Amino acid sequence: MSGDARLPPDGLDAIEAEAWALLEAGGGSFRAPFHAGTLGTIGDDGPNLRTVILRGADGASRRIWCHTDIRSPKIAELAADSRIAWTLYDEAARLQFRAWGRAIVHHDDDIARARWQATVLNSRRIYHAVAPPSSISPIATGGLPPELDDERWTAEFSERGAANFVALETRITRLEALYLHHAGHRRALFRYGDDGACLTADWLIP
Repeated sequence: MSGDARLPPDGLDAIEAEAWALLEAGGGSFRAPFHAGTLGTIGDDGPNLRTVILRGADGASRRIWCHTDIRSPKIAELAADSRIAWTLYDEAARLQFRAWGRAIVHHDDDIARARWQATVLNSRRIYHAVAPPSSISPIATGGLPPELDDERWTAEFSERGAANFVALETRITRLEALYLHHAGHRRALFRYGDDGACLTADWLIP
């Protein structure tokens, strides 16, 4: 659905529906816009941003997902402060989504196990790192153990990484859409309750 920059569909309801449809598409295919985004957490030294892959979105329940390692610093940050923020941008369409919510860490539970089973073999490699993400290393390294080579890399071997796998859920409380266009930008904000119901929908000055 990316292409030339365009004005949004008419009406706030239509914008909200398009936003969630695009996020769901981004979470379902690496070829879709919004498949990668910026995830923000709050650490001891202030805000921390990183690019992550959108692994799922559900407009009905107002949730979006990514995957991470239980040893990642972001897990400790979220344990201290579960507030989380996302920014996703489609340069071709000049369309930006920002989302805020509360993070829920799924580790070694039914949701994590189901998402691990749905994770393709090649994407499981990173969960075999010999040290936690962000650890200092004396050499440039991908962090993987030397015994993890292509010959040994099988579905059975990959299961060793399941213990480090986290399905990180964000329950969205606010979603903002910004359409950039030479004829005039448009910006809208939606707020959601704990049950996912839309509480308010407002136009904002871009």
